[in-house]
Amino acid sequence: MDLPAIVSVIFFLGALIPASLILTLGYLPVGFFGGVFGQGNMDRLVFEGTEIPLLIGGAVVVLLLAGPIFFWRVRFFRRILLSTTLVSGQIRALNITALEFNVDYVYWFQQRAYAGRNAIRRNHRREKRDCLRPGQNITVLVDSTQPEASVALELYSRKDR
Repeated sequence: MDLPAIVSVIFFLGALIPASLILTLGYLPVGFFGGVFGQGNMDRLVFEGTEIPLLIGGAVVVLLLAGPIFFWRVRFFRRILLSTTLVSGQIRALNITALEFNVDYVYWFQQRAYAGRNAIRRNHRREKRDCLRPGQNITVLVDSTQPEASVALELYSRKDR
C-alpha cells in the first residue's frame, strides 16, 4: 500500500520486462494474449539495430532510479517492523490527493515529541474510518534506533478498531 514502493516497482518491472524481451528476442510480443486466446495473430513490435541500444539505455536509467527507491522502502519497513516498539500517538491532519492518502501524526518516544507522516494509495474505505480522523489516538510503531522513522498502524490495518 505504500505509494513510493508501488510506483517504483511498477517503473522497475515496466523497464525490466520489455528490456529483457528486447535483449533476448529483439521484439515485443504486443499481441501475445490475443494470439493465445485465439483472437487474431500474435503481433510483434520489432526493433532494429540503433533502436535497441537506445531502448536498453532508457531501461537502465529507469532501473537505476526505480530500483534503489523500491529497496529503500522495503528496508525502511523491515527495519521498523523488526523494532516492535509501540507508542501512542495522535492524528494531526489528513491530506487527500488524487493518488494518495496522507496521515500526519505526532507521538512521544523517550520523553520527546516526534512528528510523522505516512502516505498510501487512495482507498475510500480507509478514508472513511472513524479511527483515522484528526484528534484520534493511534498506535505508532517506532524504530527504536532511529525514532524519526515510524508507521501509524491504523493506516495499514485491514480493519477498524
